[in-house]
Amino acid sequence: MVVLTLREMTTWFDVTVFELWIHFGATIISSILLCLKFHDVINISYMWVASPLFIGLAFVVYFVFIIFLRSCVEYKDYRSPTLKFVLNLYRLTCITLFIYSVVDKISGELEKSEVANRNSYGMVFLPMWFLLGSWGLQMCRTSNT
Repeated sequence: MVVLTLREMTTWFDVTVFELWIHFGATIISSILLCLKFHDVINISYMWVASPLFIGLAFVVYFVFIIFLRSCVEYKDYRSPTLKFVLNLYRLTCITLFIYSVVDKISGELEKSEVANRNSYGMVFLPMWFLLGSWGLQMCRTSNT
């Protein structure tokens, strides 16, 4: 069993520890809401269950944007921070599209007992395949330096 260290994870996936904590906290809150929904303690939609994930992603986008501006202003370098910012936005967009697609597909099938989203699960998971491919390229790029 191979477990990534924190250093490998932050280097290969180009995330910071702060971003990981935000995603971890949002996942915990969404999991609690999902358990409460399954046990009929609260009656909310699946989109509300996933709302902490979207809020966490919005915080990470804000954090990445602040880092981008700070890097441009302090170091007077625009090429490297811009590339990093675009790749981070690509990563966060893929994650957001995946979460939205999964929640839309599940809410149609479980809440309404109908097919609200006619996309197949292959189309729902397409952003994650793109993200995994880009992570593979990122890992190869950082391993060679």
